[in-house]
This record gives sequence, C-alpha cells and structure tokens, in this order.
Amino acid sequence: MRLAASLLLGFLLAASAGAKEVLKVGDLPPDSLGRTISGDRVKLSDYHGKVVVVTFWATWCPQCRKELPILAGIQKQVSRDQLVVFAVNEKESREQFREVARRLKDADLSLVSDADGYFGDKYGVKGIPHLVIVGRDGRIAAIHIGYGEGEIPVLVEELNKLLAATVDTAAAPVTAAAAR
Repeated sequence: MRLAASLLLGFLLAASAGAKEVLKVGDLPPDSLGRTISGDRVKLSDYHGKVVVVTFWATWCPQCRKELPILAGIQKQVSRDQLVVFAVNEKESREQFREVARRLKDADLSLVSDADGYFGDKYGVKGIPHLVIVGRDGRIAAIHIGYGEGEIPVLVEELNKLLAATVDTAAAPVTAAAAR
C-alpha cells in the first residue's frame, strides 16, 4: 500500500512539473516571440519601457484577418517610441509567412513567424486570435482570446491607460475611430 501511494505521489509530482502554467495578468511573458522576415529574433526585453501588443494569428482565420487592420490602425496612430504591435503568424510555413509579409508590406505591423508554434505554446495559445498586451513594466496587462467588434472599445481603453502610465512622455491617446 505504501509503495502504491509513493508511486502515485511521484507520478502526480512529475505530471505537475511537466504541466505548463497558464499566463495571466501580472505575469512576466516569455521573452522570445519568433523571427522576422529577415530572420532576426524578436525579444520583448528589447522593447522594455514601451507598451507591446502581441497577437498570434493565421491566414486561414477570418477573425484574425479582421483584427489585423484594427491593430495596424492603432500602430499607425501611436508612435513606435510608445507602442509596438507584433503580429505573430502561428503554425504556418516560412514560405507562407514570406508571402503574407509581401501582401502586408504596407500594414503598420511588425510581422513575426512562429512556424512550429513553439512560442505560441509558451504563451499558452490554444486558439487564435490570441492577443497579449504587455505594459511598460514588461508584465502582462491584458489577454484577449478571440475577436469581436465589441472588443475594440475595451482594447482602446486598456491601451490608453497603459500609454498614460508614463511620467516623462505624453502619448497621443488611441481613438476607436482611428483603430477602424
């Protein structure tokens, strides 16, 4: 009986050690996001002090295709000195990513490839779009899974709050109209 209890306890401890913790607001997110079209690694730590929006998406996802222009509109409205939007192409080949990057060359987004889903796994991506907002302090400020038009005012409010949370620089507020 003792042996069975010990084995069960060992199994449970091993299983919990291998289980991934779910990211939540206040956590430090994983530093790496993937690679740019030129093959450069993208690290969040390089953007400390800025508000960072990370969305995981794919070309086959209709909601993702609706979300990207909204995020591009937000990026166009706010200086990259204040806010950076990363669109992480999730689980699509590098060739497909290159094609998408060519088509989106005029979109004001920083495109990143996560061809094998490694970084999405680190972020706990189970479905897309999966959006994570990181504050100037480098901690997760908000997580949005899925997309709907009703999310835009919430997103705008969250971003404005984070952009205003600086002492030395005033950022232009985001408007819902400009995001569309």
